[in-house]
Amino acid sequence: MTWLSANSSRFSHPRPGEYLRSHSKRRQERLTRLIYQLADDPFRQGDYQSRDHTNRVLENLRLGNCILTYWADDPAKELRILDIHEL
Repeated sequence: MTWLSANSSRFSHPRPGEYLRSHSKRRQERLTRLIYQLADDPFRQGDYQSRDHTNRVLENLRLGNCILTYWADDPAKELRILDIHEL
């Protein structure tokens, strides 16, 4: 199962494509691999949880030197990535 949303309103950066293009080709490939790794298991429990302004539970998962904040939108079949924080 792989879900991914390309809708920019579901990503903390206003334009996710620009965010990825702002990195080197190697970093782009690495970030893309991490996102697809997470999309293969959208209900994966994170290392810790937080809540957004609507009280929705968000998962926070460390993959490599990045922390991805996300939630799986089951009805829409989308993985909604809200933030990628590089350590």
